[in-house]
Amino acid sequence: MFSGFERRLAGNVSGGLTVANDVEKIRPDLILCHAQNEVKERTSWGSEMKRDRGANLVIGPDMKSTPEQHDPDWPRYPETILSFSTEPAVEIDLRKIPSEHALTQLGAAGFGQPFAVLTAFDPRGENLSAAENEKRQRELDERLRAEGYKFAHVDACSPDRSHCECSVAVLMPQDKAIDLARELEQVAIFWFDGKRFWILGALVESDPLMLPRSS
Repeated sequence: MFSGFERRLAGNVSGGLTVANDVEKIRPDLILCHAQNEVKERTSWGSEMKRDRGANLVIGPDMKSTPEQHDPDWPRYPETILSFSTEPAVEIDLRKIPSEHALTQLGAAGFGQPFAVLTAFDPRGENLSAAENEKRQRELDERLRAEGYKFAHVDACSPDRSHCECSVAVLMPQDKAIDLARELEQVAIFWFDGKRFWILGALVESDPLMLPRSS
């Protein structure tokens, strides 16, 4: 989810919650969060489940490459600011434990349960043109809408807002979110377990990282 620094991520909702309506109170349009901006999120896929503080984390046994091979700025992923285009609007700084107020806001916006944050931008960390990224984003939106998933647009940005990447928060089972991220050729996703956010590898081999990171 990050170009150098910027890129994004996600995880597992018990039972695969599906909703006919998507949450799409977006800013005037997607142009506000792309262009040269890059911030990526993604996840891991496999057969083995790991439980930690209520999070069902899927561990992929066959992931070969390391995050740094795809993006040398992988260590900056945990510094991402997530701005949700919801009503009410919600902002989550992944450098901090979500406050009770933030969790309440997420719940009020329809995202109090586990969900994934992932992007269609810049597959495999390759910088695509704004037009190509917009097309991929539209196709992802159409797919999620057609399949009945509840979702909202999210800007995943660096702390200074110099780089952002359009993503979606989607109420989707963790394994399906990881499969989707891999299909979109994303390095990783962000996953919300109901209390905390995680970084989970998709195309890369990486242990699940609970945010904020401890060091």
